[in-house]
Amino acid sequence: MSFAFPALLVFLLVLPGIVLRYSYARGPWGWASPTSLRRVSEELAYGVAFALVLHVVWLVLVRRLGFQPDVDSMFLLLVGSFGERSEHLERVRSSVAGHYPGVAGYLVSLYAAAAVAGNLGHRAVRRLRLDHLTKTFRFDNYWYYMLTGEVLDFRENAGESRSVDGVYFSAVVDHASGSYLYRGIVSDFTFDRDGALDTVVLWDAHRRRLVDDREEGQPPAQVGPS
Repeated sequence: MSFAFPALLVFLLVLPGIVLRYSYARGPWGWASPTSLRRVSEELAYGVAFALVLHVVWLVLVRRLGFQPDVDSMFLLLVGSFGERSEHLERVRSSVAGHYPGVAGYLVSLYAAAAVAGNLGHRAVRRLRLDHLTKTFRFDNYWYYMLTGEVLDFRENAGESRSVDGVYFSAVVDHASGSYLYRGIVSDFTFDRDGALDTVVLWDAHRRRLVDDREEGQPPAQVGPS
């Protein structure tokens, strides 16, 4: 048996944990929710840990529903070892061939349950404001909390659930004609595919060239080591 198949099987078994983490971080579709920005190695570690828990829960559930998953054959298939003379190969082959619909149903239902569980977990954290109370539940996109004003509600900032009428935003943007300072009230914002801040839409926006801030005859400011 080639190395590719056990690797694919490992991915399919770990995928529920990854789906859970992703749906928890992203939240409901179409909602500009905070997005987790952890490294791939960290996400993989979280995915493995959550996948183990999900599989234990799902195996107990399907057994209570009357199904008997062949865990031994799955383990043999996973490690790619069927005995010295491959005496277990026929058992594994017949188990997979005879229960293919059940295996597919198990995985698909587990993926769906992981997505729903992550989404509900996200909603619960946001509704109960647990991410405001402790860093344990806080999402790793600080821009979201800054641009919505929720950063003022953090417990370490002595937050008291104050209502924010608007967030004043200023940024320096470089153009071919020079650098401009943009200012205005945040109306909307979007993130890129990696969860980093991509665009900010300003209401009642104003801009001015930074060069206009210098007094007449004053040379441009030099930025760099002295």
